[in-house]
Amino acid sequence: MQKAKNDRQQAEPSAEGHNHTPHAPGNYSGMPDEQIVQHIKHGDQQAFDELVLRYRSRLHRYVRSITQDENLAEDVVQEGFIRAYHHMDQLQDSNRLLAWLQRIVRNQAYSYIERRIRLQEQYFSSFPDRRDSSFTDESGIRQHSPGHLLNDQLSLTLLKAQEISDDPYHAAAAAETNQYIRQLLAGLNEKERLICVSHWIEQLSPKDIADQTGLTIANIYQILSRCRKKLSRHHIQQGVDEMLRDNVSLLPQCVVLNEPQTFHAPLTWSSAAAAIYEMLSYIENSLSLPMVMGCTGLAFRITIFPANLHIAGPTAFNFKEVLGRGLRHMGYLPSAVEATASEVGLNANLVEPALLQDAAKNKRMLHPRLIRALSMIRYSVSRGIPAVVWDLNIPEFGLVYGYDDQSRTLHGVDFIQSAVIPYDHLGRGVNEEIFVLSVEPGRIRDEINLKAVLQDALAHYEGRDANTLPGTVSGLAAYGVWREALRTGDIEPNGHAYNIAVLWDARAYARSFFAELRQLWTVSADKYSIEPTRDVGDNLSSICLNTMHFIQLCRMAEEKYCLIAEKLHLLVECFPFPDGGALGKQDVMDQAIAVLQEVEQLERAVMAILHSMYVLLEDV
Repeated sequence: MQKAKNDRQQAEPSAEGHNHTPHAPGNYSGMPDEQIVQHIKHGDQQAFDELVLRYRSRLHRYVRSITQDENLAEDVVQEGFIRAYHHMDQLQDSNRLLAWLQRIVRNQAYSYIERRIRLQEQYFSSFPDRRDSSFTDESGIRQHSPGHLLNDQLSLTLLKAQEISDDPYHAAAAAETNQYIRQLLAGLNEKERLICVSHWIEQLSPKDIADQTGLTIANIYQILSRCRKKLSRHHIQQGVDEMLRDNVSLLPQCVVLNEPQTFHAPLTWSSAAAAIYEMLSYIENSLSLPMVMGCTGLAFRITIFPANLHIAGPTAFNFKEVLGRGLRHMGYLPSAVEATASEVGLNANLVEPALLQDAAKNKRMLHPRLIRALSMIRYSVSRGIPAVVWDLNIPEFGLVYGYDDQSRTLHGVDFIQSAVIPYDHLGRGVNEEIFVLSVEPGRIRDEINLKAVLQDALAHYEGRDANTLPGTVSGLAAYGVWREALRTGDIEPNGHAYNIAVLWDARAYARSFFAELRQLWTVSADKYSIEPTRDVGDNLSSICLNTMHFIQLCRMAEEKYCLIAEKLHLLVECFPFPDGGALGKQDVMDQAIAVLQEVEQLERAVMAILHSMYVLLEDV
């Protein structure tokens, strides 16, 4: 039961360049992009130099048209080449090299513009506290934002603006900023320090630095990339240190709640629902698992990646928005930290097992949202409520139910295992994502916002759900795309089987959700069965009629979802998880296509029922 999104880096290039060059160097000027890419992937630095010379000007013009800033365009292009070098293995189609490079620099340009706006707002509205902008976390504790990047910290313009100020506070802050920069640079060796100062403070281009030092452009990019990792790691680790020091008198240093039991005997294929249900069980008067599935909309979702029915489909949605609104529908006030990718990536079931181990996590970058995530987890657990966390051991949801500041470890559990996890392993999974979700201890209202639940379910069915990820197909339209994938045979067996299992489980819980609603409304109907007084009799009669009609609609929805679940279970048996079953057998594929056609027709019928329920609630 795994999900993967963003395909991230593999091995980092060595510091001094690669000595292994399987392709003999030669004249690269006339070499096609496909060959250039292959040479770079095998460590050929001259090929990378040719790539820079070939596309620098074109990319610079492209970025300048976005930023309207010559200097910013140069910075973006330089950083873009660093990213391209570091992630070259992710380029699948070498014929689209330029488009791939443009996408990298475009994303970089937008990020730079957003950071510049935030930095200007922070600087001119009030001088930044210490060396970084700050925010108040959910516990009311002032924290430094981990998203403040090295480029901003080492901005020569900002440093000069601080140094020329006559304000003693500004001067003191500038001195502290400079001291912090010196501390950062102290962790680098002499060559790294020279290149960082030249690039980030003296604003020299990698080509200029290469000319001065005698190194290749590829070497400069490698060293800058490695330095960025070192400096970012130091910055985030120091932020964690400060958070723990600031929290000494405010939060206990160690809290371990009773271990959640849901994951040891899973009741659902939806790890999100399992985690939320278990989290709410630590609060009095928590709701049932069918209610959690229904109110979050997880019982009604179907989202697939058309390309190959990737395993990421069932969780290809905006976690913060979808799960947060579901909790609000149930009457809870949620808080979340989210830093997840918007594209499908690795299927963690199919990667080398070593990539899921601690040794691999230790090699990955510390996540810039680590401080905020830890702050939310510790605050939630200290109040007696576990935090829902993404990707503790695999890309799925789990719970953190304990923390220990002295050992800097978390106590967590998911479908894979219960484990003690180092603080700095959050966000260093195979897809390098962070998501933490928590709620306030008490409900802000007792009743469920059923009308909003139905509205969200209908929007998803109709393909109007704005919270699904790009490149996916959701709702009823997903069934036709799914059948086409079965006809063409372009399917990932493991992911396909997972999609089926999750969908079957969801619809089974949709049936249970409406069965529970029917029981609740039956109790309500019994309340109005007493003989009403003359003054309010007509009004109560109307309420009673609406209630009985709603109960009837609940029963109809329950029956439809029961049929849907039964038909989907046939597919579960044909395509068992994790191996995926007999995808190559034509009769099996034909049967699957027919089942999906029948399920789509039933889903269309249930949509009409949900719409009638929504209209009825509008009139209540």
